[in-house]
Amino acid sequence: MTHASYFKLLKLYSDIWARRHCRVELSGEEHLKNVGEERRVYIVSHPTTWDLPMLAHIGRNNYYVIVAEGPFAHPLVKWLFSNAGFLQVTKDTGNEVIDKACQIVAARHPLIISLKGYGVDFGEEVRARTGGIRIAHAAKANIYPVHLRIEEGKRIMKGFKGAGGTNYPFTVFHDTMYFATFLPPLRYEEYAKEEMSYEDYQQIAYSIEAKFTATQENIERALLEGRYAGVARRGGCRTQVYY
Repeated sequence: MTHASYFKLLKLYSDIWARRHCRVELSGEEHLKNVGEERRVYIVSHPTTWDLPMLAHIGRNNYYVIVAEGPFAHPLVKWLFSNAGFLQVTKDTGNEVIDKACQIVAARHPLIISLKGYGVDFGEEVRARTGGIRIAHAAKANIYPVHLRIEEGKRIMKGFKGAGGTNYPFTVFHDTMYFATFLPPLRYEEYAKEEMSYEDYQQIAYSIEAKFTATQENIERALLEGRYAGVARRGGCRTQVYY
């Protein structure tokens, strides 16, 4: 079976789960026209463990993602993520994962990376990081920022024990709006320099973070104004996008 075949299993489960637990509000899909012809890296806002399945539910095609080692401690997740081609990063495999990520992007496959860490975490507030921007620059790719958010107070913390007895937390949610906002891309020819310093990468990261903050403020304002007061918090996504 190919990576895409295993991804279909993830998508099938994600579709069922999403339709029972949330209603997706998509915006900015117009920025994704003809993206299959591009080298592209999707940099998402601070994700939780359920953003990867939600992105599978929203999308029509498979993607690749860099994931921290924690989720791979779960046998079923490890089996599915590994076979879907997801890249597990550890403190010893960083350079190897970056090389593989650049190969994926060069082959015109969509790569998803968190602005606040590699792939999956648990919703903590941490600083913006430059890893995804460095990969995009090395692969000569366009950067597509994607803001992801659920309603305040809807995140539920859970956990499971790995084979060694270590407790691994993860998050779920229920009865919420799920907002996925695709922001205008940063074109390689616009952000790239022949020689880029850490400060250059950091400046791009901070500019993306500022856009995410502004997007979040707009969402919170819409919720406070009652724009989604009558919307059922189930049913998932009514349309799908091509990453």
